[in-house]
Amino acid sequence: MKKIKRLLAVMGVALCLTEPVCVQASQATSYTYTHDDKMNSIRTQDAYLPQQTITNLGLNAAEDMFIDQNDVMYIADTGNLRIVKYDIFRGAFLEAFSYPEFQSPKGIYVTGDGTVYVADSKAKAVFVFDEDWQLVRKLERPRAPAFGDTPYDPAKVAADGRGNVYVIGEGVYSGVIQMSEEGEFQGFFAVNKTDLSVFQKLQTVFFTREQLGRLLNRNPVTFSNVMLDHRGIVYTVTLGKRTDPIKKHKTDGSNMFADTVYGFDDINDIWVDENLLIYTASKRGYVDVYTAEGELLFEFGSYVSDLDVAGLYNALSTLAVDRNGYIWTIDGIKGYLQSYAPTVYARKVYEALGFYNSGHYEEALGAWDEVLSMNQMSVAAHEGIGKAYLSKYDFESAREHFQVAGNHWLYSEAFWEIRNVWLQKYLVYFLAAAALLYLAIVIAERVDKERRIRQMKARFRKRIMDTKGLGDVLYGFSTARHPLNCYYEIRMGRKGSLLGAGILYLLTFGAFMLYMLGKGFIYQYYDIQELDIGSIVIGFFAFTGLFALCNYLAASINDGEGTLKGVALSVVYGAVPLMVSLFAITALSYCVTANEAFFLDVLLWGGGIWTVVLIFLGLQTIHNYSGKEMVKSLLITILFMFIVVLVVLVVTIMCEQVMKFLSTIGKELVQNVSS
Repeated sequence: MKKIKRLLAVMGVALCLTEPVCVQASQATSYTYTHDDKMNSIRTQDAYLPQQTITNLGLNAAEDMFIDQNDVMYIADTGNLRIVKYDIFRGAFLEAFSYPEFQSPKGIYVTGDGTVYVADSKAKAVFVFDEDWQLVRKLERPRAPAFGDTPYDPAKVAADGRGNVYVIGEGVYSGVIQMSEEGEFQGFFAVNKTDLSVFQKLQTVFFTREQLGRLLNRNPVTFSNVMLDHRGIVYTVTLGKRTDPIKKHKTDGSNMFADTVYGFDDINDIWVDENLLIYTASKRGYVDVYTAEGELLFEFGSYVSDLDVAGLYNALSTLAVDRNGYIWTIDGIKGYLQSYAPTVYARKVYEALGFYNSGHYEEALGAWDEVLSMNQMSVAAHEGIGKAYLSKYDFESAREHFQVAGNHWLYSEAFWEIRNVWLQKYLVYFLAAAALLYLAIVIAERVDKERRIRQMKARFRKRIMDTKGLGDVLYGFSTARHPLNCYYEIRMGRKGSLLGAGILYLLTFGAFMLYMLGKGFIYQYYDIQELDIGSIVIGFFAFTGLFALCNYLAASINDGEGTLKGVALSVVYGAVPLMVSLFAITALSYCVTANEAFFLDVLLWGGGIWTVVLIFLGLQTIHNYSGKEMVKSLLITILFMFIVVLVVLVVTIMCEQVMKFLSTIGKELVQNVSS
């Protein structure tokens, strides 16, 4: 198979040599990927197919390119110290422009009036030419005091119609250098946040300024490229970041993308077309296409070093998109120009996005239906249909499609509208029923002057509490309200039982499993099939059981008076608030929207803190400890738990090694006997 591949590669090289100007590339040389509803990469229909591979331009380490409104391509041919112009429409080389002061032209940008900006890092300047290549000005290092000792080695550049120039400088951590068209420094536009590890955060707290100044790797990651769309909005990409490597900036420099955008950590170029689609190129050879909101649509391309295959790169250095939607790329090492044509599938997706963005929701629905006919599980299609239905106020249909697309936030918006309609329809009846119930209670209290109803309630409650098992279960709720008295009764053996505690324990386990697996779609981020149910179940019982056992052992060597039964009852009865909060959160998750997550967080934290306090008080009462002794006992408990887990891991690994050893010996014996 390897020989066949080598033979095909040699034949491909031979064909390139016989037709040096332009060859038609083979189709689908790499797979196309997108994201599913869980943000996992999955294969989808081909979005782009390789078209032309142009090898006769003589490019040498080209690092940037730009396509103007007339489909004329400008290439920063860095290694040859020149700018190459290429006519895409005619497929013709136009000219190669060299300037005596060029030392390393790495960035190129062309404005609507034909003004050409060239960023040269070694010349430490941005050269500005008119459309006839006459030098208009040279933007050198700003002299403003605010610029300070910041290095000025321009690598990329962009400019808008209002006279703002944005420069990406090598080694500049303060952000994008913003200047006027005359070269006056206007400040640093945007900046990447510094991602500190936990250890580095601790250093920030405890180190002095002098010590922090001597530390390395605490600067933010620098931007790698900059782009402006036709509205003047600034986009940047960053090397070395997988989380939010692409940013769409507001006028104050902050990021417009509401959700986290994921991408490669070696993105070195970005392009935004007239439809506000975002294209990025990574050094490893991948091209990604995003919506205007930063949602991944398509990803294709790959890395190859020893074969000349269209669409596969040794080092993808730059990309741009022409008016027909063709993507043009350059391999910076091999020096060839590669184009891609969008497929019918990709064009239909873009058509649907265009209809929606222009407010033509009926047309968008029709286009998205055609996309679904090609790919039933297209997340983009279901999300697009949901948005169209949302704009048409068909909230139920929108909710269904957002659920298929896995978009929890937009599902929440549709659900809010549905819930609002339902409340407007039925809230009056609920309020009337509540008022009638309250009125009935008030009347009953006034009529029942001899308090017979209260006596009946008290007798009924006493009968329930005296019922074996059931009374012990309900005693857990009394413990939550009166912990000291109730735990004292448990310690004396007058209240509580293993049967009641066992039922409460199983109920707590059920509440935990429902919380993990049974919440409403807005708050349920994991499917059952994605979770290791066995590990969750074993982990729950192992953790709670190990805690009770280790606490009993710690108390045994620390003069604790509690028994193992008393410790178990204290832990189980103390977990009642958490159990109730988990049941309540699971139920409310079907009724509240994403904007109301605060209420669920309060329930979870409230129940958790209440449980911790109850268990602390319960164990303190059971063991007859002071507060200081109880804290010491808990620390020893945690230490015992850690030791037990460590021993179990060591024994498990040793058993696995022994089993492998015995299995190997057995196989050797079988082979020797059979031979």
